[in-house]
Amino acid sequence: MARYLFLMECEKGKEEEYIERHKAVHPELLEALKEVGITTYSIFMDGNQLYAYMEVDDYHRAMKKLENNPANRKWQAFMSDILSMDEKGDPKMYLIDQEVFRLN
Repeated sequence: MARYLFLMECEKGKEEEYIERHKAVHPELLEALKEVGITTYSIFMDGNQLYAYMEVDDYHRAMKKLENNPANRKWQAFMSDILSMDEKGDPKMYLIDQEVFRLN
């Protein structure tokens, strides 16, 4: 199982709203995440900076499958007003996929 970290940010002043929305993630999105092979997914917050950790066999394949999933599209639209977005209207994300140390 591969491990990935990616960085995002929510809009300044929207931190509490981000937290509140994640207290009730849509059940159909949770199911979609599992269906594409994501076994672990955590998001940490420091101010408006978001650090997401994910375990999945193939991150890129999983994201491709989620891209057109109705539950994911609904969630992305729901979150688009509080996340920093890129010029294409997608959440700004920076993927870190080089793990250099692990203690098991």
